[in-house]
Amino acid sequence: MSMRTRVVATATAVLLGAGGLALAPAAAAAAAAAAAPPYHGIDGNGTVLDDWQDEEDLGVDDYATSNATALWETVLWADGAVWQDDDGDSHPFKKSQIDGSFGPETESATQWWQEHIAGLADNDGVVDEQSWTFAQRRLTGPAAGGFVTYAGSAHNGTLKRVSGKYRVRLKGTGTWKIAYYDRVG
Repeated sequence: MSMRTRVVATATAVLLGAGGLALAPAAAAAAAAAAAPPYHGIDGNGTVLDDWQDEEDLGVDDYATSNATALWETVLWADGAVWQDDDGDSHPFKKSQIDGSFGPETESATQWWQEHIAGLADNDGVVDEQSWTFAQRRLTGPAAGGFVTYAGSAHNGTLKRVSGKYRVRLKGTGTWKIAYYDRVG
């Protein structure tokens, strides 16, 4: 091999290696992004008035134990929802019931909310697109710190939106939890 060929080959190898090094961090970042699990929670991208209409259904059969349910329970509390026990006695949905468990009390309060607050004909206790769409009309914000207010009929419910993800407080206190569909707490 001539000296000129060796120089060209060496220079080519150096340039290709340098290009490969420059591409390596970008490729690693793309691979890491592809490997990260997709976010499965209440979406907070865009304006608050288009946040909730495309959310998943919530109910005793759908994400019944989740922080997304706790977010919905915040709506129930803010609107002064009422639930009925097995004897037919009515009880107010309390802030302490924001626990992320879509049990019979949350289902009953959701039925009440669908009928009395949203005026929906289908008051089956499942939070569906109609319920989410009606509720999102009462959202304002975000204010400083990402705070979003749900202007309820009885109280203002406070939520947070940070980096496109809603956050909620269980039982209305404690630390902010990301409103995932598949976990509580």
